[in-house]
Amino acid sequence: MKATNQTNPHAWFFAYLKTVDGWGQGQDDVIKTSLISEYSGKRTESLAVLYERHPKAYERMRNELSTPSLDLARKRLMAAIFKFLENQGTTGKSFDYVKAVACNAAKVTVFNNISLPTLQSLYRKFGELNAAKHEDWVNDILNNIEV
Repeated sequence: MKATNQTNPHAWFFAYLKTVDGWGQGQDDVIKTSLISEYSGKRTESLAVLYERHPKAYERMRNELSTPSLDLARKRLMAAIFKFLENQGTTGKSFDYVKAVACNAAKVTVFNNISLPTLQSLYRKFGELNAAKHEDWVNDILNNIEV
């Protein structure tokens, strides 16, 4: 038998499945076939068939399941805003306040209406502000070192 160096083109799918609630608890086949059936428009429950016969549906599934979830992006942004407020000396603010800050920055009225690219952009901006705070702290420490 000839050895092959090819990787599994569906490795991303199996990596995603490991993140699904209920995976590894005896319902793995149901979860896998349900996802494939949903994305194929109930035309197949086979990943190989979806890949070979319905490439547009397969690509859509890959794009949607491979992108970071909105929930995770929302949580990251909220954590960055909480940290920013803490660095500004503002503590004890509620989740509603943090969401209002995010909405104001995104120029929307409802937190869940912030798009994924905007969530990611705001996360980077607040992260940069938080990093700048740390740079000042590090510079203060380094300037106070006596050799």
